[in-house]
Amino acid sequence: MKKIAIMTDSVAAIPREIAEEYEITMVPFHTIVEGKDYLDTEIDMKWLYNRLKEKDNLPTTSFPSVGEFFQAYQKSAQSSETILYIFMTSAFTKGYEAAVGAKEMAREKLPKIRIEVIDSYTVEAGELLLVIEAARAAKEGKDLDEIVKLLNELIPKINLFQAPDTLFYRDKGGRIFQAKSWAEAESSTNFRAILEVDASTGGITKPVARAKTKTQIMNKMVDIAKERVGSKNLHAAIVHANVPEQAEELKEMLLSQCHCAELYISEAAAVSAVHNGEGLISFGFYGSD
Repeated sequence: MKKIAIMTDSVAAIPREIAEEYEITMVPFHTIVEGKDYLDTEIDMKWLYNRLKEKDNLPTTSFPSVGEFFQAYQKSAQSSETILYIFMTSAFTKGYEAAVGAKEMAREKLPKIRIEVIDSYTVEAGELLLVIEAARAAKEGKDLDEIVKLLNELIPKINLFQAPDTLFYRDKGGRIFQAKSWAEAESSTNFRAILEVDASTGGITKPVARAKTKTQIMNKMVDIAKERVGSKNLHAAIVHANVPEQAEELKEMLLSQCHCAELYISEAAAVSAVHNGEGLISFGFYGSD
């Protein structure tokens, strides 16, 4: 039996090979299209992207129920002494409350298993970095308290930039927050935006910068990353919504201009696609000595 199980939601977009290497469990969110419920892990992404282009009767998303979270805990408890769940920012969904509710249920039904639920204050590429760091620490033999301390120190260092092709989906999905005025102006002004979602924003959406083209946006993201990280080593992740060539372009920019300690590329889950549309680039990073 292993000491600790690392769990997260599908929004973190952990690459399959890494999830298998570190035995990371991802709990899928739900995508609802015309009344039919699909799990993030089961939906045909090509079909979903085509459906989103219609911009009418848009798909919606929902978080796992308390029962689904409890079932996931119960399964992990069969092979682990403790469980750590790293959740996407609670500002975007009440799923965090459901995960905590399932933890309270487990106190009675799984009394020997300790469970901790951490609010990452971020999503996608930022969340991915936190989960991998926690999983790496677990594999090295660190205990739950040590990993929770590690995450509490790392969460304020995480930077997460999102560069969607349009703010239309973000606005319709209700996750626009402080970028509402930009979404309203987008229809009359041709620009692309950088949004930030991390501990520095309180886990909500904050507008950072805008430009005419996606390449200009990626250059701005790299420049900001260089400014924030300075001479430190860059730990980075890129999550994209069906634009692998743009993800590779950003990767090459980072490799040529920064000292990268690690860099991951992954494809966005359905829930991120629904709320951002095709073309999203999610760029998470932090610096280390």
